[in-house]
Amino acid sequence: MGSRSSVAPVVASGTASVAKLLVATLAFTGAYLGVETAYGTGARTPAGTASTAGTATGEPVRTVVLSSQSMPAITEQAPVAGEVTVSEIDAFGPCDRPYRAQSVVGNDDPRATVSYGWRLERWSSKTHRWHAYLGTGSGFTGEAQVVEWQPRIVNNPGWYRVVLSVPGDAPLRSEKFMVAC
Repeated sequence: MGSRSSVAPVVASGTASVAKLLVATLAFTGAYLGVETAYGTGARTPAGTASTAGTATGEPVRTVVLSSQSMPAITEQAPVAGEVTVSEIDAFGPCDRPYRAQSVVGNDDPRATVSYGWRLERWSSKTHRWHAYLGTGSGFTGEAQVVEWQPRIVNNPGWYRVVLSVPGDAPLRSEKFMVAC
């Protein structure tokens, strides 16, 4: 048996492995592109209505009724110091809503750590008060930063708002928004 005949099975085996890897890569890429197309960030169609009214305390109120399609709860805008913006991210289902809350947190001493906490509050029509629904905390060291939180509301329609708390500062509250299924 010559050296050429002993190498042939190894080369054939390697070629088969390369072919299998190529087919698997193409299948994975096709599946990824299919998911991206189905859940991608294409153009959004407004499917709800919005109105603006006042409350007894004089706070401006923006009412947004959401449907099973994705639409912004509050207009996408860059966060600024002293404000909390809330916008809806692509929905996972008819009543599964992730949101993005953003604000700017300053730091007077870039060498010090700044701690902050996010809280999603839900309005109770029985007690006529805001109650904590979700919460989390974090922090950073360095210059002022844009901070972000992505809470998710699942099967619980109602009025919500996001509160950002930084020790030593007054809490910042977003406008309230309605989640409806």
